[in-house]
Amino acid sequence: MVVVAQSTILVELEILKAKLASEGINSYLKNEYVNNVVVMPINQDYFLLVSDEDFEKALHAYKKMHEEF
Repeated sequence: MVVVAQSTILVELEILKAKLASEGINSYLKNEYVNNVVVMPINQDYFLLVSDEDFEKALHAYKKMHEEF
């Protein structure tokens, strides 16, 4: 698994995850539930990971999404 995106804003990565899924790319959000477990809120980085084989395709989709916004 390779990190394709990192953010402190979970919803940003959830949108990208949905975009990747629409293009047939499976992905995994690391640290998705950390703030639900920790008693005190913390500033936590979230990571969106994809398989090594899908990295180039996912990176292209990520860049394309940022160009649209």
